[in-house]
Amino acid sequence: MGMLLADPREVLKFVTLRPGYRVADFGAGSGAYTSVLLERIGTEGKVYALDALPQSLERIRHSAEGSGKKCMTLNCEFESALPMKENLLDLAILANTLHHVDPHARQSFVSELARVVVPGGEVLIVDWAGSFNNMGPARSMIVTPVDAVRLFRASGFNTGDMLPAGTHQYAFVATLPR
Repeated sequence: MGMLLADPREVLKFVTLRPGYRVADFGAGSGAYTSVLLERIGTEGKVYALDALPQSLERIRHSAEGSGKKCMTLNCEFESALPMKENLLDLAILANTLHHVDPHARQSFVSELARVVVPGGEVLIVDWAGSFNNMGPARSMIVTPVDAVRLFRASGFNTGDMLPAGTHQYAFVATLPR
């Protein structure tokens, strides 16, 4: 049986990550993507971890400091304006996050991403393809790949092909035109 969930190291191979980049992990959770980003960006760039749960951010901050890295943590919900300035990020990661955003706020959240990502910047979207007998999110919260692509295109992003992301998830990269 193949891998059920996307491996951050594998999926991040599909985006551009350079030293000096400013990257953000939206809905950082356990910090699986944040820790890989901290490794790859080094000290020249900036890594932001955003989550609604302060305890998740505390763990991420503690782990980063333990490895001699600095991670900016922002406690926020994604149903309102993001606490970031325009054209700040070269790369945004949305791993298992889109389905958590209130369905009525998803389009405005993606529009906020378009505001904070630089022209030519990328957003990596990884999310659940289904509920899988409640292993994943509730069926009512699933954002299908088609709906996710539609959300990003409606906010001016170009979307790439679906990427390998385990048997229970989908992934793609959305790029803001230059």
